[in-house]
Amino acid sequence: MPTELSSIPRLFISHKHVDSKIADAIRSFVTMHSGGRVDVFQSSSPWADAPKVGRNLNKQLREALWKTSVVILVYTESDQDWSYCMWECGVASHPQSPDTSIVLFQCTGSSPVLFAEQVNVNARDFVDIQKFVDQFLTSPDFFPGFEGPVARFAPHGQEVASAAADFFQKLSTVLPPEEAAPSIEWPTQPFLQLELPFSQVEILKSFEAKARAKNACKILQQECVISATDKYCEQLFGVPSFSRGMTLRNLVEVWREGHPESESKWVRALCRQLIAGVMWKFPPTSWEIMQGLSDSAWRAPVLNRIRRIPGRECMQFDVYFYKFDVTAGESFSRIVVPGSSHQARRPFGMPEEEDSAGNEKATAPTSKPFRRKSTGSRKVDKTKAKVRKPKGKP
Repeated sequence: MPTELSSIPRLFISHKHVDSKIADAIRSFVTMHSGGRVDVFQSSSPWADAPKVGRNLNKQLREALWKTSVVILVYTESDQDWSYCMWECGVASHPQSPDTSIVLFQCTGSSPVLFAEQVNVNARDFVDIQKFVDQFLTSPDFFPGFEGPVARFAPHGQEVASAAADFFQKLSTVLPPEEAAPSIEWPTQPFLQLELPFSQVEILKSFEAKARAKNACKILQQECVISATDKYCEQLFGVPSFSRGMTLRNLVEVWREGHPESESKWVRALCRQLIAGVMWKFPPTSWEIMQGLSDSAWRAPVLNRIRRIPGRECMQFDVYFYKFDVTAGESFSRIVVPGSSHQARRPFGMPEEEDSAGNEKATAPTSKPFRRKSTGSRKVDKTKAKVRKPKGKP
């Protein structure tokens, strides 16, 4: 239910917790120079209004954002996950909520596409900080729904200039590097990321166990959308890129066109892992291997990471296609199982000496020779450790 606006304006600082020092600098400036005439909500600070323990987080945030007149979004690195902050901005700007202004503090060289057309505050530019401070302290309509300026300073006056200089100096000490060194990474296995809306998650959870097992594979293929991938996965399925909105079902159809005579047990194995993730359980270890369309290697899809993202109202699944070495002419892949590793135990008090390489070694007492048990690898029956290769021609 909507709550009434408070008697004083509220400012909500939306930020990632790793950027809490920047949020602290903004809160400190607002509190000090407004003379306590602005209520500040900052989730990472013990000195500001924040979510209370033991209560629903999202509900508290909605209530706070409903009463908020201005949201300051602290934006730093573009390669981080900003879904929760975007959700907060979305709640604040809901058409049915009271009027709210969103001010973006751009702390690095990039900004979200959503705010590309509005006037933002470059936190590294002293002129931008001066403009923000002047409007915050002297503009009568800075806080929608509240008349009159926060302070009785003259616009562009000496008091405003002094406050802006102090704010800029303190803010500069907590900003991240302007151009951080780019991260370097490369995947060891082809990568595929899938997303499933919360609405479908709830449908799957509502089924009884038998009905869920029967319907899960069909629902997952139809509703799971490819949200991210890498070039190696695209090569694996023989396409230059995956189209926007492509589903898991579309991906399976692409593979089946290349391997019409092969079984698709890997699809069912992947769905079993995904449904375990939907139920917030550890996925089963199920190695059903398949061949890609770009090479002759055999791979098995393995679910590695599961996320719940409230801001996007979906679950996210990271899948990697692990390679298995299949022996030519055989219907299984060898897995080396370690043999016994019984180590010789040195009796208590037995002296040690060094070998020719300088390594310590146990020396048996002369009264009773100490025999070291031999170690080795057990031979493993091929039928007990194998990954079956699908039937049919690849």
